Amino acid sequence: MSKKQQTDQVPPLPDEQHIVRLLRRRLRMVVIAAVLLALLALALAIALVATPLSEQILPGHDSAGDQTITNPDARLAKFYRPEVLYWRDEILGWAQEYSVNPNVIAIVIQIESCGGPSAISSAGATGLMQVMPFHFENGENLLNPDTNVQRGMTVFYECLTVFADWDLGLALACYNGGPRVTQVDSAYWYEETRAYYRWATGLWEDVTEGNESSDTLEQWLAAGGLRLCEETAAYLFPAEDEEK
Repeated sequence: MSKKQQTDQVPPLPDEQHIVRLLRRRLRMVVIAAVLLALLALALAIALVATPLSEQILPGHDSAGDQTITNPDARLAKFYRPEVLYWRDEILGWAQEYSVNPNVIAIVIQIESCGGPSAISSAGATGLMQVMPFHFENGENLLNPDTNVQRGMTVFYECLTVFADWDLGLALACYNGGPRVTQVDSAYWYEETRAYYRWATGLWEDVTEGNESSDTLEQWLAAGGLRLCEETAAYLFPAEDEEK
Protein backbone atom coordinates (compact mmCIF):
# COMPACT_ATOMS: atom_id res chain seq x y z
CA MET A 1 0.00 0.00 0.00
CA SER A 2 1.38 3.38 -0.96
CA LYS A 3 1.87 6.24 1.42
CA LYS A 4 -0.82 8.17 -0.44
CA GLN A 5 -3.38 5.40 0.09
CA GLN A 6 -2.60 5.27 3.83
CA THR A 7 -3.13 9.01 4.10
CA ASP A 8 -6.49 8.84 2.29
CA GLN A 9 -7.90 6.37 4.86
CA VAL A 10 -7.22 8.56 7.94
CA PRO A 11 -10.56 10.16 9.04
CA PRO A 12 -10.63 13.92 8.89
CA LEU A 13 -10.22 15.81 12.15
CA PRO A 14 -13.46 17.28 13.54
CA ASP A 15 -13.85 20.97 12.93
CA GLU A 16 -13.94 23.50 15.79
CA GLN A 17 -17.74 23.85 15.83
CA HIS A 18 -18.18 20.09 16.17
CA ILE A 19 -15.82 20.01 19.14
CA VAL A 20 -17.66 22.90 20.81
CA ARG A 21 -21.04 21.15 20.32
CA LEU A 22 -19.63 17.93 21.80
CA LEU A 23 -18.23 19.74 24.82
CA ARG A 24 -21.51 21.59 25.38
CA ARG A 25 -23.47 18.33 25.21
CA ARG A 26 -21.21 16.68 27.78
CA LEU A 27 -21.35 19.76 30.01
CA ARG A 28 -25.15 19.69 29.94
CA MET A 29 -25.12 16.02 30.97
CA VAL A 30 -22.78 16.77 33.86
CA VAL A 31 -24.95 19.70 35.03
CA ILE A 32 -28.15 17.64 34.82
CA ALA A 33 -26.57 14.81 36.81
CA ALA A 34 -25.34 17.27 39.45
CA VAL A 35 -28.78 18.89 39.74
CA LEU A 36 -30.48 15.50 40.13
CA LEU A 37 -28.04 14.47 42.86
CA ALA A 38 -28.57 17.79 44.66
CA LEU A 39 -32.35 17.39 44.50
CA LEU A 40 -32.10 13.84 45.87
CA ALA A 41 -29.88 15.00 48.74
CA LEU A 42 -32.30 17.85 49.51
CA ALA A 43 -35.28 15.47 49.55
CA LEU A 44 -33.50 13.13 51.95
CA ALA A 45 -32.53 16.03 54.22
CA ILE A 46 -36.11 17.36 54.29
CA ALA A 47 -37.47 13.90 55.10
CA LEU A 48 -35.01 13.52 57.98
CA VAL A 49 -35.77 16.94 59.44
CA ALA A 50 -39.52 16.42 59.09
CA THR A 51 -39.38 13.14 61.01
CA PRO A 52 -39.54 13.69 64.79
CA LEU A 53 -36.73 12.15 66.79
CA SER A 54 -39.35 10.01 68.44
CA GLU A 55 -40.08 8.34 65.10
CA GLN A 56 -36.45 7.60 64.26
CA ILE A 57 -35.26 4.06 64.93
CA LEU A 58 -33.07 3.66 67.98
CA PRO A 59 -30.04 1.41 67.59
CA GLY A 60 -30.28 -2.03 69.12
CA HIS A 61 -34.01 -2.57 68.59
CA ASP A 62 -35.83 -4.44 65.86
CA SER A 63 -38.72 -2.73 64.07
CA ALA A 64 -41.34 -4.58 66.09
CA GLY A 65 -39.91 -3.43 69.38
CA ASP A 66 -38.69 0.11 68.71
CA GLN A 67 -38.88 2.01 71.97
CA THR A 68 -39.77 5.34 70.42
CA ILE A 69 -42.18 7.76 72.03
CA THR A 70 -45.01 7.34 69.56
CA ASN A 71 -44.75 3.61 68.86
CA PRO A 72 -47.94 2.09 70.32
CA ASP A 73 -46.73 -1.42 69.45
CA ALA A 74 -43.60 -1.21 71.60
CA ARG A 75 -43.13 -3.87 74.26
CA LEU A 76 -44.28 -2.95 77.74
CA ALA A 77 -41.44 -3.41 80.22
CA LYS A 78 -41.87 -6.04 82.93
CA PHE A 79 -40.27 -4.17 85.82
CA TYR A 80 -43.23 -1.99 86.82
CA ARG A 81 -44.90 -2.63 90.14
CA PRO A 82 -47.77 -5.18 90.20
CA GLU A 83 -50.17 -2.32 90.94
CA VAL A 84 -49.23 -0.73 87.61
CA LEU A 85 -49.18 -4.00 85.67
CA TYR A 86 -52.71 -4.59 86.99
CA TRP A 87 -53.67 -2.12 84.23
CA ARG A 88 -51.57 -3.85 81.57
CA ASP A 89 -54.41 -4.53 79.12
CA GLU A 90 -55.79 -1.04 79.56
CA ILE A 91 -52.35 0.53 79.10
CA LEU A 92 -51.84 -1.37 75.84
CA GLY A 93 -55.28 -0.23 74.68
CA TRP A 94 -54.64 3.39 75.62
CA ALA A 95 -51.30 3.24 73.77
CA GLN A 96 -53.13 2.32 70.57
CA GLU A 97 -55.83 4.92 71.16
CA TYR A 98 -53.40 7.78 71.71
CA SER A 99 -50.57 6.59 69.41
CA VAL A 100 -48.03 6.56 72.18
CA ASN A 101 -45.52 4.07 73.55
CA PRO A 102 -47.27 2.11 76.33
CA ASN A 103 -44.22 2.64 78.52
CA VAL A 104 -44.81 6.39 78.49
CA ILE A 105 -48.24 5.85 80.02
CA ALA A 106 -46.89 3.26 82.45
CA ILE A 107 -44.08 5.55 83.61
CA VAL A 108 -46.51 8.38 84.36
CA ILE A 109 -48.89 6.03 86.18
CA GLN A 110 -45.99 4.48 88.11
CA ILE A 111 -44.69 7.81 89.41
CA GLU A 112 -48.00 9.61 89.78
CA SER A 113 -50.24 7.04 91.47
CA CYS A 114 -48.59 3.59 91.36
CA GLY A 115 -51.78 2.44 89.67
CA GLY A 116 -54.22 3.96 92.15
CA PRO A 117 -57.39 4.97 90.25
CA SER A 118 -58.84 6.86 93.22
CA ALA A 119 -55.64 8.63 94.26
CA ILE A 120 -56.03 12.32 95.09
CA SER A 121 -53.05 14.49 95.94
CA SER A 122 -52.93 17.34 98.44
CA ALA A 123 -52.90 19.73 95.46
CA GLY A 124 -56.10 18.17 94.07
CA ALA A 125 -54.59 16.08 91.25
CA THR A 126 -56.68 12.99 90.68
CA GLY A 127 -56.66 9.45 89.36
CA LEU A 128 -54.16 7.23 87.61
CA MET A 129 -52.31 10.07 85.91
CA GLN A 130 -52.95 12.64 88.66
CA VAL A 131 -54.64 15.20 86.42
CA MET A 132 -55.68 18.56 87.84
CA PRO A 133 -59.46 19.21 87.84
CA PHE A 134 -59.27 22.21 85.49
CA HIS A 135 -58.19 19.91 82.65
CA PHE A 136 -61.56 18.14 82.68
CA GLU A 137 -64.83 19.21 81.12
CA ASN A 138 -67.91 19.87 83.21
CA GLY A 139 -69.65 16.69 84.27
CA GLU A 140 -66.72 14.36 83.63
CA ASN A 141 -65.77 11.76 86.21
CA LEU A 142 -62.25 12.74 87.21
CA LEU A 143 -61.51 9.29 88.65
CA ASN A 144 -62.75 7.24 85.72
CA PRO A 145 -59.58 5.58 84.38
CA ASP A 146 -60.42 6.09 80.69
CA THR A 147 -61.36 9.74 81.17
CA ASN A 148 -58.42 10.38 83.46
CA VAL A 149 -55.93 8.97 80.96
CA GLN A 150 -57.59 10.83 78.11
CA ARG A 151 -57.11 14.16 79.87
CA GLY A 152 -53.65 13.18 81.05
CA MET A 153 -52.57 12.35 77.52
CA THR A 154 -53.88 15.71 76.31
CA VAL A 155 -51.65 17.45 78.83
CA PHE A 156 -48.71 15.19 77.96
CA TYR A 157 -48.95 15.74 74.21
CA GLU A 158 -49.20 19.49 74.66
CA CYS A 159 -46.04 19.39 76.75
CA LEU A 160 -44.27 17.09 74.28
CA THR A 161 -45.10 18.87 71.04
CA VAL A 162 -45.60 22.51 72.00
CA PHE A 163 -43.24 23.13 74.90
CA ALA A 164 -40.60 20.36 74.97
CA ASP A 165 -39.85 19.94 71.25
CA TRP A 166 -40.16 16.14 71.50
CA ASP A 167 -37.75 15.85 74.44
CA LEU A 168 -39.45 13.16 76.55
CA GLY A 169 -37.69 14.02 79.79
CA LEU A 170 -38.53 17.70 79.43
CA ALA A 171 -42.10 16.83 78.45
CA LEU A 172 -42.57 14.78 81.62
CA ALA A 173 -41.04 17.58 83.70
CA CYS A 174 -43.58 19.87 82.04
CA TYR A 175 -46.32 17.36 82.88
CA ASN A 176 -45.36 17.63 86.54
CA GLY A 177 -44.36 21.27 86.87
CA GLY A 178 -46.20 22.99 84.05
CA PRO A 179 -44.94 24.62 80.82
CA ARG A 180 -42.89 27.15 82.78
CA VAL A 181 -40.20 24.54 83.48
CA THR A 182 -39.39 24.37 79.77
CA GLN A 183 -38.56 28.07 79.74
CA VAL A 184 -36.07 28.16 82.63
CA ASP A 185 -32.94 26.32 83.67
CA SER A 186 -33.56 23.16 85.68
CA ALA A 187 -31.75 24.79 88.62
CA TYR A 188 -34.90 26.88 89.07
CA TRP A 189 -37.30 23.94 89.08
CA TYR A 190 -39.00 22.81 92.24
CA GLU A 191 -37.23 19.87 93.88
CA GLU A 192 -40.29 17.72 93.16
CA THR A 193 -39.97 18.41 89.43
CA ARG A 194 -36.22 17.72 89.44
CA ALA A 195 -36.87 14.40 91.18
CA TYR A 196 -39.71 13.64 88.77
CA TYR A 197 -37.36 14.24 85.86
CA ARG A 198 -34.75 11.89 87.33
CA TRP A 199 -37.28 9.12 87.96
CA ALA A 200 -38.95 9.47 84.54
CA THR A 201 -35.77 9.61 82.47
CA GLY A 202 -34.23 6.79 84.50
CA LEU A 203 -37.23 4.54 83.90
CA TRP A 204 -37.25 5.45 80.20
CA GLU A 205 -33.57 4.57 79.94
CA ASP A 206 -34.30 1.17 81.50
CA VAL A 207 -37.07 0.71 78.93
CA THR A 208 -34.90 1.59 75.92
CA GLU A 209 -32.10 -0.65 77.17
CA GLY A 210 -34.52 -3.56 77.50
CA ASN A 211 -33.79 -4.10 81.20
CA GLU A 212 -35.76 -6.75 83.06
CA SER A 213 -35.44 -4.82 86.33
CA SER A 214 -35.03 -1.15 87.17
CA ASP A 215 -32.65 0.36 89.71
CA THR A 216 -34.47 3.65 89.16
CA LEU A 217 -37.74 2.08 90.26
CA GLU A 218 -36.07 0.71 93.39
CA GLN A 219 -34.73 4.16 94.18
CA TRP A 220 -38.17 5.68 93.67
CA LEU A 221 -39.72 3.11 96.01
CA ALA A 222 -37.08 3.80 98.66
CA ALA A 223 -37.68 7.54 98.35
CA GLY A 224 -41.33 7.16 99.36
CA GLY A 225 -43.00 5.45 96.42
CA LEU A 226 -43.41 2.18 98.33
CA ARG A 227 -45.97 3.72 100.67
CA LEU A 228 -48.02 4.88 97.69
CA CYS A 229 -47.85 1.40 96.14
CA GLU A 230 -48.90 -0.25 99.39
CA GLU A 231 -51.95 2.02 99.58
CA THR A 232 -52.83 1.12 96.00
CA ALA A 233 -52.30 -2.60 96.65
CA ALA A 234 -54.74 -2.47 99.57
CA TYR A 235 -57.32 -0.95 97.21
CA LEU A 236 -56.70 -3.20 94.17
CA PHE A 237 -55.99 -6.48 95.97
CA PRO A 238 -58.05 -6.35 99.19
CA ALA A 239 -58.42 -10.14 99.43
CA GLU A 240 -54.67 -10.66 99.25
CA ASP A 241 -54.17 -7.98 101.85
CA GLU A 242 -56.58 -9.67 104.25
CA GLU A 243 -54.79 -13.00 103.84
CA LYS A 244 -51.57 -11.41 104.98
